[in-house]
Amino acid sequence: MGNYSMLQSDNIQGNNSWYLLYCKSREEERAIQHLQNQGIESFYPTKAVKKIRKGVNSVKLEPLFPNYLFVSLNPETANFNAIRSTRGVASFIRFGNAYAVITENIVEMLQVELAKTNTDIDVSDDLTPRNGDLVIINDGVYQGLEAIFKASDGLERSVLLIKLLEQQAELTIDNKIFTLK
Repeated sequence: MGNYSMLQSDNIQGNNSWYLLYCKSREEERAIQHLQNQGIESFYPTKAVKKIRKGVNSVKLEPLFPNYLFVSLNPETANFNAIRSTRGVASFIRFGNAYAVITENIVEMLQVELAKTNTDIDVSDDLTPRNGDLVIINDGVYQGLEAIFKASDGLERSVLLIKLLEQQAELTIDNKIFTLK
């Protein structure tokens, strides 16, 4: 779904304010979709985070504020009860009887900063060996030996070239027991 969704409609005017919604657990995307169907501008801040899962580098979008999203509403014309009853939405955040209003500057700053940082993330990892890299085996019977990384053999194992008795031999070992030199 991305960082935010914007849908322009007739009821969005210059006198809108940003409000903070609390969503049901893991139903933020559902809430955004149903808010869009109602023509309501929403912002769900997510940040790209580099993850290593089963030995593979990937980038995953994680919520900056889990269970919270921002909606832009005209306080004079918006039906707060209908929005609160939207699928995925639990309630508005309030301070006493007053709805929590977020300034336009804060929302814009979040949108700009997240747009910058989410495009700058690089999935390649300097710690991931490439063909020909020198590595050191850290565990097992070959502990302390230097080897040359040849190739990945699935998600959790790699093929290394080691020198034994003045001859080069191929060895397939677990990725966790060697590091780059």
